[in-house]
Amino acid sequence: MGVGAVVAAALPKAAEDRVAALLGVGVAAVTGVVALVLKRRAALQADLKAALKVVGVVFALRGVGVGLGLAWVVSRGLSAIGFVGGFFGVYFALQWIEVSYVMAASKDAAGGDE
Repeated sequence: MGVGAVVAAALPKAAEDRVAALLGVGVAAVTGVVALVLKRRAALQADLKAALKVVGVVFALRGVGVGLGLAWVVSRGLSAIGFVGGFFGVYFALQWIEVSYVMAASKDAAGGDE
């Protein structure tokens, strides 16, 4: 069973649900990339205040993304559950990536294996 078959099996069967789920995945992916860039900058500064500010900004960005995405999905009669499932399915995976990325960036900024 290939990766394509697994992805196809995980997608909702109804076209409306697929569109909503893929929009959720897209919003999560875009906000995840922005989060990685901002968190890397904060980690390189080695400033706790900057890091906490980035956490707040990213949280707000994701909240706005979810709110706007849900509003768009609901206004078009698409599946809110599909959108939320797509968003949070990717979001939780990205959290592990972000934490690993920030830890590696922090080590680099500290000068190695400290």
